[in-house]
Amino acid sequence: MKKKIGIYVAAPGFLLMAAFAHAGPGMCQEPVPGQAMEKAEDLAFKKMDANGDGVVSKNEFNEFNARHFKEMDANKDGKVTREEMNASASKVIRNGLTHLEERFAAADTDHDGGLDRKEAEAMPVMLAYFDEIDTDKNGKITREEYLAAMPLLHRAKNIGPKVKDQSL
Repeated sequence: MKKKIGIYVAAPGFLLMAAFAHAGPGMCQEPVPGQAMEKAEDLAFKKMDANGDGVVSKNEFNEFNARHFKEMDANKDGKVTREEMNASASKVIRNGLTHLEERFAAADTDHDGGLDRKEAEAMPVMLAYFDEIDTDKNGKITREEYLAAMPLLHRAKNIGPKVKDQSL
């Protein structure tokens, strides 16, 4: 039974790891010149590798998951219900959306709810894909177009040569 519980806790933990890794403050900071942004999986691995030796020991794995278990166990009863797990995932998603909204708002210098090419310069990956993201072809990227383009923009961060600075 203990092994079964571990699997049920660890499996969803892996699903949330990438989100937790990307949800932290400063995750959209510019990379060191010549260095691509790290993939969410790499960030999660680094967070698990507490001593930075390049491998995750069983203790590091268990400590990482224990921390996230505590975060998910809202009523602190030592168990995580489906509702608590869903609430935790929803919180991570809300935090991510808030972060995206803040980035968009900071780039929208004229506060008209859309980014023209000049404003998009603050977000180089978006600028590189401006024409694809501007689906209505009005010369502005709306919040809706920006959020709808997330899969494209996240794939672009892993490409490299399209733009020099791959911060979003």
